[in-house]
Amino acid sequence: MTGLVIDESYADLSVAPPTPTAESQPWWDALREGRFTIQSCASCGAAQGYPRTRCVACWSGDLSFVTASGRGRVVTHSEVHRPGQASWAAIAPYRVGLVRLEEGATLLTHLLADLLPDGRPPRVGDRCDVVPTRVGEWVLPFFRVSP
Repeated sequence: MTGLVIDESYADLSVAPPTPTAESQPWWDALREGRFTIQSCASCGAAQGYPRTRCVACWSGDLSFVTASGRGRVVTHSEVHRPGQASWAAIAPYRVGLVRLEEGATLLTHLLADLLPDGRPPRVGDRCDVVPTRVGEWVLPFFRVSP
């Protein structure tokens, strides 16, 4: 998915940044540019969300970044009332969850449930879409749950 609009709703939130590695830097760069990518394994075809040096399915190192749809479904979720990092307390309670992308990769992510009717929580199986979200100086892949 390319040309995504970056949500600035959390731009003033100051939290500890992620720690990019040589493997993950292209993924972070793509997010900053409004592109959502995943790694794809040339050996077995598996998709993986967070960049690694090896395929999680076959351990091949023949990985490349490909554009992803940005669409997925909620696998599980939890409401966070007491964040592990104090700076996230400014927006607590908030939801985190596992999202399985159409391509098969699974990501642990922040869930935006603002469109759900009557404040209902997300449900397992709910559709969701990536929303690149600026948090301080970083762009993170949040997902908005669809009603």
